[in-house]
Amino acid sequence: MSANRAIQTEGLIASEFDARLNAAFSEAYEPMNPAGVLSEASAMAQLTPDLVVRMFPGAPRDNIKKYLPLVRRALTERGLVDKAMILMALATVRAECATFAPISEAPSPLNTEPPGHPFNKYDRRQELGNLGPPDGARYKGRGFIQLTGRKNYKLYGSLLGYDLIGNPELANSPQPAAQILAAYLKENEPAIRSALAAGDLPAARRIVNGGLNGFDSFRGAFLAGAPLIRDRESDVALSRESHGRRESRNLKEVKAASISTSASKGVKSKKKNKDDLADGKTKAKKKDDAANEKAKVKKRDDVAEEKSKAKKKDEDTAENNETKVKKKGKGFFLFRPFRALRAAASRP
Repeated sequence: MSANRAIQTEGLIASEFDARLNAAFSEAYEPMNPAGVLSEASAMAQLTPDLVVRMFPGAPRDNIKKYLPLVRRALTERGLVDKAMILMALATVRAECATFAPISEAPSPLNTEPPGHPFNKYDRRQELGNLGPPDGARYKGRGFIQLTGRKNYKLYGSLLGYDLIGNPELANSPQPAAQILAAYLKENEPAIRSALAAGDLPAARRIVNGGLNGFDSFRGAFLAGAPLIRDRESDVALSRESHGRRESRNLKEVKAASISTSASKGVKSKKKNKDDLADGKTKAKKKDDAANEKAKVKKRDDVAEEKSKAKKKDEDTAENNETKVKKKGKGFFLFRPFRALRAAASRP
């Protein structure tokens, strides 16, 4: 990406960029159907304001008409033009910017510890690369994906050709915000596709957020858009979502640090995890009960066998003793006649 482009900030051109492109960004930046990239049947060609309005209840239609061309162009430049990645992008925007406009993160209990200054929880977060005040506030969440932290501002500024470290507000400008969204999704594309192919929307959300903040909005937009976009190959993979999500799946291939924060929480996913845990405990208990019953039966059989052996041993002992007594008796009575003859012979 080159920095020689006009960057719009509420209708103004950022001074450090080429003013020769001083035109409305929605006209200068986005040819709605780049030659050789999209066809009328493509998923991206179906992405119209009328469709997106149905995925963003409550969002001003003017915002969608204004910013959608930038999001489309950024995704197209990164080759993210299929149904799965389009839905991922729009669902992410819905979770982070419900009005379909790039915004700045607001102070909240997630980022601020009273009575300190706003965003003081971010000031020394090592995973964000922050070095202390005022880094927390300076590199707070911005844009369509809520880019957060000095490390991420430096990474995506370098990747896209913007001085986000020196001018972090550029991350909130429409064009850079759309490009940052697309660049992050592209960097994590394998992990995202793996999660979506498995029907695991929570795992897909964690790749961006690090948790499940905003998951209800994310899921709502994803499922609202899924039947509106026609794409046979993506439909095969995404149809698994309707048959039940594996919400506790942990994607080990996620490499990049999460870059966004949001205030909403995924209550439904917590309930599902709780149900899965209870089901696991029930299965484990049944398995233990079966093992215990098997052990009891074996123990009873062993005791019965030991008793049988002992009884047989006693019977054998008694029989041997009886045999010995009989033999002794026979010998005694056979000896008596000889003893009588010997006594008679000895008399005078």
